[in-house]
Amino acid sequence: MVLKLNKFIFILAILGGLNGVSQEDGAKPPKVNNYKTDSSFTNFNTLRFNVAKAQITLLKKDGALLVRLKTNTNTIQRLKNAGNIDLATQVERETQLTNKAIIRAYNKEFKFCPVFFFYSDYSDSVKHQHLETIFVDSTLSINSSIVCKASFYLIAEQGSIYDSSLGIVSEAQAPMAIEKGTASKEVAIVVKNRYFIQLHKPFPYYQQGYAIKKYPEFVKKFNKELEDFYTKNSSFVMPAELKEFVY
Repeated sequence: MVLKLNKFIFILAILGGLNGVSQEDGAKPPKVNNYKTDSSFTNFNTLRFNVAKAQITLLKKDGALLVRLKTNTNTIQRLKNAGNIDLATQVERETQLTNKAIIRAYNKEFKFCPVFFFYSDYSDSVKHQHLETIFVDSTLSINSSIVCKASFYLIAEQGSIYDSSLGIVSEAQAPMAIEKGTASKEVAIVVKNRYFIQLHKPFPYYQQGYAIKKYPEFVKKFNKELEDFYTKNSSFVMPAELKEFVY
């Protein structure tokens, strides 16, 4: 049975007495109370609807979804360094089982647009649109024959959604943008742009749930929500002034 991996690693940290074992994405950011005074929230309610319409239209017509898979490399290495080889092997195995289950779920249930899978180690490459030789196949091996030629892509992953400190961020601001909001809950799927900035409503940017054994159900529902949102907005034409916010 595939375990909920973050919980599994947390238990290892307690039972194994391992100082410094943590999620490889880092500690959760501090709560921010005044973030809506940030300039990225200027005209937020006006922009978010049109940005979401543009994102769903581009994703459907000439886009792709890139699914980020965790490696837990830091946790595994810390366990090995501490001499806990058996635990390291178990974390590595559970990570592989989880990733294979996620890939199977998307390949079976996701039809909205082409989907590709990459390890979190290649996040910087994805951010900078360097997509050569980074995608993995169903065996979790990097396969150079898998090529993404999409002109637009979004990122999906299993993780936390945030009470975001970022509003509608322009492409010029995106490389410097830092999420300082509070993580509200763990979800099966959260969708981000290529700078890994969480999207906003009305885009169906997250899917509730977490249990890996139910992941096909989560992906199926996510696919339907994307299709429904696209159907409502398929005639949308993105105005030129919106392009700086859709990347």
